[in-house]
Order: sequence, then C-alpha cells, then structure tokens
Amino acid sequence: MRALRSKLTYANVISTLCLFLVLGGGAAVAAGQLGPNSVGTPQLKNAAVTGPKIKRASIETTKLTQLAISTLKGSAGPKGAKGATGAKGATGAKGDTGARGPAGPQGQQGLQGAAGNPGAFATVLVSPTVAFKGTHPGFTTVERAAPGIYCLTPTNGIDVSHPLASVNWLDSANTGLFVEPLAGGVSTCSAGKLEVHTFNLPKEPEPVPLASDGVSFTVFAPAG
Repeated sequence: MRALRSKLTYANVISTLCLFLVLGGGAAVAAGQLGPNSVGTPQLKNAAVTGPKIKRASIETTKLTQLAISTLKGSAGPKGAKGATGAKGATGAKGDTGARGPAGPQGQQGLQGAAGNPGAFATVLVSPTVAFKGTHPGFTTVERAAPGIYCLTPTNGIDVSHPLASVNWLDSANTGLFVEPLAGGVSTCSAGKLEVHTFNLPKEPEPVPLASDGVSFTVFAPAG
C-alpha cells in the first residue's frame, strides 16, 4: 500500500477520473436529456442535420442566406402566353360633379382696329348751280368743266378707277337721261379726279346722245 501511495500524483488522479467519466458517466449524460445551449456548432458533424430531422416550418426565411433562398426558388421558367382579354365590365355609376375651379386670369384686351374705309359716295345737283346734295363722304369738291362734264375731287384712299353712277331722276329735267362715269382715267378733268359725263337721248329723229347740263346723278367710288 505504501508503494502504491508513492506512485499516486495529482495528475494521475485527475487522468483516471476523466477516463471514468468518459466511459461511464459521459454515457449516462448522453443518454439523458441535454441541458439548454449545451450543443453548438463544434458538437455537430458535417451532414449530421438532414431534411427529415428538421421540423416543418421551423426555419424562417430570415435565418437563410440569400444564396439559400435563390437555390430554393430555383430559376424562373419561360414567360407564359398572354391570356385572352376579359369581358368589359359594367359601366360604373356617374360620379358627382366636381367643384367649379377658380376663374382664370383675364386676358389682355386687344387693340381696337382702325375703322374701315367705306368708300366715297355723293349726289350731285346741276340746277340752279352745281353742288352736292346732303353729305358727300369721300369727295371734297365738284365742278362743271364743260357741258355735260363734271369733275369730282376725291379724298385720299379713294379708288376712282372703278366708279359707279346712276341718274338722280327726282332732281333731273326731261326724260331719256344717261350718266357715264369714266373708269380708269380722265379726258377733260385733271388727273386724280373722277370724271362724269351726262347725256340726253332724244327719241327723234334718232337716239343720238347729246351732252346735257340738266342731269343730276349719284356716284360711288370704292376705297383704294
């Protein structure tokens, strides 16, 4: 016994105790229930946890890596054909009228255009003297240049190259009267004036026009 005690050391005792625990006590622990947090990554062998050993719905996607999620999803298949257009839905009820929007800004008032030129017109009386009857816009003066020939002076902007004239029967004498405004020029009046000729057409012996100072007339000339 004395010889055995001389061989015992602290290291020998601890080694023997650890061997006993591994062979006997360790097996007893493994056979019973493990304590919480007693098994970690170092205690698990590679491929020790298989699919059948994992409880359904026990692993959340937040616990998986992006690579694992992509692997589980697999690659996307080809795009399917477009489905047929569905039937048109029923018309919905008419909505309420919306509130009236605010009035827009008032636009700038445009400039008033210049008054148009109505042209020139006048009635000329020949008895007892040559003169205008009433108003004569567009003409300033009228005079007799020769028997049956009258010259009217227009204002600026009056085109005397295309005049119109007619007999003023009420203020004329006799019958068979005729008036002719010269278009596009003058023969007796000065340039720029409107020249009007008046005639009497006797019935016998032949209707030859004769210059007459007894024909009153009305004349019109358009704006230039």
